Amino acid sequence: MTRPGPTVHDGPTTPGAPAGPDTAPATYAQERAWLASRLAHDPPTYCAVDEFPLHASVTADDLVHALHVVMDRHEPLRTVLRLVDGRLRQEVHPRPQPQIEVLDLSTHDPGARAEERRALRARLAGGPFDPHRAPQWRAAVLDMGEGSWTVVLAAHHTVYDTASGLNVHAELTELCAAAEEGRAPRLPRLPFGYGTHARRERARTGADGDAPAAAHWRTRLDGLPPVHTVALDRPRPPARAFLGAEVRTALPAGVTTTLTGAARHHGTRPVMLFLAAWTALLHHHSGADDLAVGVPVAGRDDPATRSMIGTFVNMRVLRADLSGDPDGTELVRRTTTAVRADEPHDIPFQHLVELLPAPRLPGVPPLYQLAFNHTPAGGLGPPVSSCEEDLLLDVAGPGVRLVYDAALFDRSTADTFLADYLRLLAALLDAPATPLSALLPATAPRRTPRPAPTTAPAPTGPRDAAEERVAAVWRTLLGTGTGTGTVDVHEDFFTAGGHSLQALRLLARLAPQHGGGPTLRTFFADPTVAGLATALKRTPPGRTAWR
Repeated sequence: MTRPGPTVHDGPTTPGAPAGPDTAPATYAQERAWLASRLAHDPPTYCAVDEFPLHASVTADDLVHALHVVMDRHEPLRTVLRLVDGRLRQEVHPRPQPQIEVLDLSTHDPGARAEERRALRARLAGGPFDPHRAPQWRAAVLDMGEGSWTVVLAAHHTVYDTASGLNVHAELTELCAAAEEGRAPRLPRLPFGYGTHARRERARTGADGDAPAAAHWRTRLDGLPPVHTVALDRPRPPARAFLGAEVRTALPAGVTTTLTGAARHHGTRPVMLFLAAWTALLHHHSGADDLAVGVPVAGRDDPATRSMIGTFVNMRVLRADLSGDPDGTELVRRTTTAVRADEPHDIPFQHLVELLPAPRLPGVPPLYQLAFNHTPAGGLGPPVSSCEEDLLLDVAGPGVRLVYDAALFDRSTADTFLADYLRLLAALLDAPATPLSALLPATAPRRTPRPAPTTAPAPTGPRDAAEERVAAVWRTLLGTGTGTGTVDVHEDFFTAGGHSLQALRLLARLAPQHGGGPTLRTFFADPTVAGLATALKRTPPGRTAWR
């Protein structure tokens, strides 16, 4: 194989660039993925695994080289994230050494080959990535025999998203074709690198650059209920543990065969039917006409980013209107209209949380607690045991699963929700003129158990030197007072107006004074001055907030 040099973007990683790593601010998408993964209990939740079938007269060494070419072209595949003074930054290395295995499955029978691939996917996804070393991906090259190959790639969500997989497959396919034909590969030019994208994103959202979008969302989400009314099996604890569970099944054959035609009938996409059915189910189990649902969006509006590998996903809040007992046709229309109306007004979710004066409740994720995700191709991936929301409906290819907060819901409740969803979706497709009230049989109302009544204690000021040091940083960061203004050591950080990135800055500012700091997860378990001061006293020297 003739091995031409990699085609790179016009940035700092071109030949002749300094040998040391380049740095750039993290993107908002990277911040969200990084924070979520630090609170997770299982690495597979924040690791994407893709398989790329390839057909060419090449060798395993050729495919390993092709993976290096792709890595050289795309900065995120050479990136590790580091916390610097409480702010997350990209560190882009010029030539990291990825872990790439080569396996010969050409003599395996089909059953053994499938089992080997399943075990390989689980192994690549299951091991945590070293948060201090690049790259944040690993791969395997599988020889399937007779010029058939499969590349399995596992990558952390801080450097890779669903659209990245399409780009990796396209580039590997072209590199194989070029090798087979003895020519230079024709790969898309990348006008700028991911670091430049991050800097442009920061510039665009600063200095009132997102003011029009902010105005849209203030109006759109005005009066949004701070928390959903789907009944819980247990009272909501004051601190989130991020422990999740899931139930999954295959979509019924009748759904998969009629979905495309039904979407065409409604003049929309199949995803809107899945989403409309999800909001209908939440309405059925909550009785609420006004619902907030978190929906991920690709975040690749700039045409220059569409050929890039990296993470661009943003979370958008869909405000669903189910008032007046609409029929299925009307509900799909409302859902499609709402999504289209919000599309021109993308804004980083972190900014949205800061912009809106929504009340912050202990243990309640801001703006939405119910989420939806749809991936047209591929599968659901390995089971997860972490969750960011109360409920997430995930539809991927032919499968559907419900991920739920195990502190709030029982497995039996999740089974009921998923079964009800499938029945409601089928009814929505078969009888779109039926009002929502008739799509599912009425059920006895479930009520969230109420916690035992408590009397709010009187505010308590700092009681020792550790609490006073924490309170001083708290006041500065949240602007809750000046000088020696009183801070209640039992007040919840998030109720006081803090958010996740401010929590990182709080920990980073305290760490130099103490030679280390508590973990982010520990802080989330008791986000108060008293809890943080206690954790600091117990933290071994050298421990840092991001470990």
